[in-house]
Amino acid sequence: MKRPSSAPALILALTGRPDVGKDTVADVLAPQQGFVRIAFADALRREVTEAWRIDIRMLTHRPTKETPLPALAAGMCSDPGFSRWIADGGDILTAPRSPRWVLQRWASYKRRFSPTYYASIVERWIGRQIGTGWTRIVVTDLRDPVEEKMLRALGAKVVRVHRPQLACLPADTAGHVSEQHHRIKADFDILNDGSLQALADSVVEMVGQMTGELAC
Repeated sequence: MKRPSSAPALILALTGRPDVGKDTVADVLAPQQGFVRIAFADALRREVTEAWRIDIRMLTHRPTKETPLPALAAGMCSDPGFSRWIADGGDILTAPRSPRWVLQRWASYKRRFSPTYYASIVERWIGRQIGTGWTRIVVTDLRDPVEEKMLRALGAKVVRVHRPQLACLPADTAGHVSEQHHRIKADFDILNDGSLQALADSVVEMVGQMTGELAC
């Protein structure tokens, strides 16, 4: 939603386990509720597609998100520093890896000397959107306390999406720091356990409540 630049920005950050429905919530917010969407994973996927020389669809196709693929083996990365880092950690360079595994390890690699690496990128993106007049922004994939700190400093509200009876992640990705969502404190909770319409109604109700708080 674009308004005069003096209007306060409503920034929402969605968190929760994989496949709980964060993207579905974002679909309701943008464009139905006038939000522009931003994802930390956008920067990650862009870098990984360049480093592995692959089509981005290999990283976004949901049915294969947890499937080990030979093309995503660590040794296929064109960045020799990443390959050395993986080998030094005791992992096999030729082992097929899932898109989630690659995205997690690449993020850790890029943040090993600069924990705010991706937070800084998204902060710039948010600033750019606000600068062009957007006052409703949803960040679809908050997973890291460092990134939470950045978003909180911008006045963001954290929304945790819950979905009962989700399947467990594979062991090689479940323990990664990016999956420790319980470490992030939520301001609002949305339960995704019914129909899409029920979920959409919950999202609309939440936005109405937040808008009322901003107006006070």
